[in-house]
Amino acid sequence: MSSRTVKPFYDPPSLIVKQLRSALLIRRLTGWSKLPWWTTQAGKIFQIAAGCQGVGCFGYPVHPVWEVTSRCNLTCDHCHARGGESEGKDELTTEEGKMRVIDPLAQVSDFKSLIFSGGEPLVREDIFELIHHAKMRGFYPIVATNATLITSTVAEKLKKAGTIGIAASIDSTKDEIHDAFRKKPGALKLAKEGISNAAAEGMYIQINITASKINLGELEDIVRLADDLRAHVILLYQFIPSGRGLDNLQFELSPDEFRREILQMGSLQKDIHPVIAPVGLPEYWALLSATRNHTGNDQVLRGCICGNGMFYIKPNGDVWPCAFVPVSGGNLRSATPLEIWRDSQLFRSLRDRSNLKGACNTCTQRGICGGCRARALALSGDLFAEDPKCPLTDIERTRRAC
Repeated sequence: MSSRTVKPFYDPPSLIVKQLRSALLIRRLTGWSKLPWWTTQAGKIFQIAAGCQGVGCFGYPVHPVWEVTSRCNLTCDHCHARGGESEGKDELTTEEGKMRVIDPLAQVSDFKSLIFSGGEPLVREDIFELIHHAKMRGFYPIVATNATLITSTVAEKLKKAGTIGIAASIDSTKDEIHDAFRKKPGALKLAKEGISNAAAEGMYIQINITASKINLGELEDIVRLADDLRAHVILLYQFIPSGRGLDNLQFELSPDEFRREILQMGSLQKDIHPVIAPVGLPEYWALLSATRNHTGNDQVLRGCICGNGMFYIKPNGDVWPCAFVPVSGGNLRSATPLEIWRDSQLFRSLRDRSNLKGACNTCTQRGICGGCRARALALSGDLFAEDPKCPLTDIERTRRAC
């Protein structure tokens, strides 16, 4: 096996400065009091952020995510991958995963971490081999999982393979709600046990929450549970009408509900340890900036990272600009990651926000938001349309952001 090819998170050193600048901006916008604790965890957090260039939707730009399988032991109502419906017949093989995904991804200088996602990545028999291969190339491997399969033995194997952290899903503090959403009795109990097993191995813990009509009233309770579990980051997903979500549109929040959610989470951030980062809600930072009269944030806040920070690989090798945008910019069986990342017309057009239409085009918050491209595509059929569920007021859209 060849030696490391991915540069570490501190190369160049300016990346560490950008991560610190992001943390300080979050403190300014929310009054976050737990920054001193965060600094004690910096060794793990710097590796996970792995060269982050700011704060954006989906946590941080730039990072590749590989949906290694759409197979799953659950059939959740919101799953963009329609997990559990496929037998995985067209998945990239182990060798393709190494030669077509991991090795060439290492040639893209922007990529330093690699998230293994699904479906449920732990149902893939070669997952530990693939994680180990990524680690040997210099990546910082993370596993996005429902956590129900992480026994103490599995946690030990994940750690030994090179996994530095997990992103685990909790959608309610109530067993009956979480289990019904995930379509498996005992799912919440198993998930909490899995998270504890991973934490016992010293891994970074990220809690993923999908905000919807089902749990909007208990978001504070779920966030505080994640804090009790000593999560380092909370990814606050929104219910996006993508994949199986298209069959459950009744769960999606309204603009007013998005607004109340943003303001509530911005207030909660003050006294909890993990950083709350939105997914499918780039208006989060724009609204907090506007309501707190903070300007000059466009170098840190990136908003929607569809095509501009997300490189989402499907099981068959197709590359989407976002997990919730089912449009391919190329396939890794016939193109390299560098070719797609650098030259794909889809990715290039998404990076130019002057291509946005309607309110998203004229909004002064465009640089730090950009609207949710997945929601625009799902609800209007146009990837570049204005975000139809934008929670910003007309005044906030015209307030000078930078």
